[in-house]
Amino acid sequence: MSRQTRQVGGSHRGLDMWLLQRASSVYMALFLPAFLVFVLLDTPLDHAAWSGLFIPLTMKVSVLLFIAAVLAHAWIGLREIFIDYVHFLLPRLALYFAFAALYLACLIWAVDILWSVN
Repeated sequence: MSRQTRQVGGSHRGLDMWLLQRASSVYMALFLPAFLVFVLLDTPLDHAAWSGLFIPLTMKVSVLLFIAAVLAHAWIGLREIFIDYVHFLLPRLALYFAFAALYLACLIWAVDILWSVN
């Protein structure tokens, strides 16, 4: 009699999520101090200066990547919490859907805000 091994479908999903969370944390750790220094060096921090800060395309893209990194990092963390503490499938799926919708709305809102700055 041959011994059959069970194939796990998503065996690499944990590694992918771990790498994505680490990559997002590295981007946030590099971006945030650089952004704070950039803002603090721009001494008159009034509305015009703050709006002018987000006019260049490079700043818009880097801030949008930061927001996407925060949302991805939070999604992975919440996913792990839901897997560990929500043991029934339907409530877990409902939470996944609710937070996915919320995070997608936040990302769309951020794009709208960043690209409305002229």
